[in-house]
Amino acid sequence: MAALAPRQIMNEWSTDPKEILETFAAEMRANQRHYSIYGGNYAIVIPKQLRDHIEAAGWTKHDIAEFLFERARIRRKEWADVGKAAIVRDRPEKIHTALESPDHLLVVAAGGPAGGFGAVIPPWMGSKTKAVTAAIGACVDCEPPKA
Repeated sequence: MAALAPRQIMNEWSTDPKEILETFAAEMRANQRHYSIYGGNYAIVIPKQLRDHIEAAGWTKHDIAEFLFERARIRRKEWADVGKAAIVRDRPEKIHTALESPDHLLVVAAGGPAGGFGAVIPPWMGSKTKAVTAAIGACVDCEPPKA
């Protein structure tokens, strides 16, 4: 995935999946304002502390992607708020989604049990680059080799 640097998020105050994921959506919207208004592949890294609440509520990766697809979007006029008024032109109400579709979100479970620190990894060049995933043959639930 051609990506920008990870952007750390933190939410240790909520157990509600919508509130937790809104923190990720806010960072995605910030990227749209500061870097690229155009959608592309994003990855999010959800740590165990936040993941436990999301899983307990029965949310799936698909549910997460659908929620972020709906919430991570801005109106073109918001670019004027960050010094980019020239790009607004005659389309201030045009809505730009961070994700072209829910399928353009990679959800990664990573991190230990301490802290609600996750990350948003934004795309480089918006929709001009695409993430590629491939099986590498690693066994996730395998027992370690016996000595």
